Amino acid sequence: MQIGFHLTPFWSPTDRPATQIIDEAIRVVAASSTMGYSWVSVGHHWMSYPTVWPQPFPILARLAPETGAMRLKTSMVLAPLLNPVDLAENVATLDHISHGRLDLGIAIGYREQELAAAFLTRKDRVPKLLESIELMKRLWSGETVTYEGRYAKITEGRMGFRPFQLPHPPIEMGAQSEGASRRAARVADSVFFGPQVGWSDIVPLATVYRDERRKLGKSKGIVGASRSLMVGASKEDAARKAGAYLEKTFSMYRTWEMQELTMSSLRLDSGMSLDDWAIYGSPSDCVEVLLRARDEGLERVGFTIYSLPPSVEARIEYLQWIAEEIVAKVTTRTAVTVPASS
Repeated sequence: MQIGFHLTPFWSPTDRPATQIIDEAIRVVAASSTMGYSWVSVGHHWMSYPTVWPQPFPILARLAPETGAMRLKTSMVLAPLLNPVDLAENVATLDHISHGRLDLGIAIGYREQELAAAFLTRKDRVPKLLESIELMKRLWSGETVTYEGRYAKITEGRMGFRPFQLPHPPIEMGAQSEGASRRAARVADSVFFGPQVGWSDIVPLATVYRDERRKLGKSKGIVGASRSLMVGASKEDAARKAGAYLEKTFSMYRTWEMQELTMSSLRLDSGMSLDDWAIYGSPSDCVEVLLRARDEGLERVGFTIYSLPPSVEARIEYLQWIAEEIVAKVTTRTAVTVPASS
């Protein structure tokens, strides 16, 4: 099992200047680069007030020289919102800046406000996502491309350089439904289930993903999941420490109307048991959950770390403690890269 961590909690609290928020996160990530984490990931949202979501490509470019052998991951770029040519160029550029340590995590998005800003509706998300992936793969091939789709048109266009990783950086697709799991099997190299997908849904969705890969004659692919991590002296202590941040997170996702009819039942209510979807408790409790998940076929876990202490120094110490007491007991210190398919 490989374990990385997500930067979203590190943007809080939001009462600091944006420069300070970013500078402090850079210091923490730099210190974490030798602790045994496999990657650091950055999310993607527009117009996120009152929360803070710095944009992923400039942040990851700034982190590239600070991260040693850690991989850099977009988790997740909302590809339908973006021009696919611009996205292809940014991916290739960042892949060279990081000397081939980029994983491209992509998802379809769900916020009406973001979709409207890109002149899209929910019905546009899947067709534009699939069109964008097709077009980007053709551009990354280094060939001259003529393409006319529903959302993009190119006449004899060719990128100035290909990505560092060939044929392109590994593509990881976010999923919270059977349809998205099948889609990931068809067009991506791995699937990554969202943090609100319950433990009971991960194995069935992973089975859907792997069955689809098998039908297509592909390798079994890689299955991962984003998981909220809450660590304390006990389960009660961990839940108490994470309480304020937990409720704020639930409120944000409810406001953003994340749940859709086709999705698995997402954990978006503070009344739901943490055992259903999170990793929490003492370090030994957390290790037990991760080992069980590993035995059930989960190969990657991205921590969204709740109950972060406020200072940079304390956050570094907290990450080190988690690395020693949890990460080192379920994974190795060597990140394994799965080559991208063409």
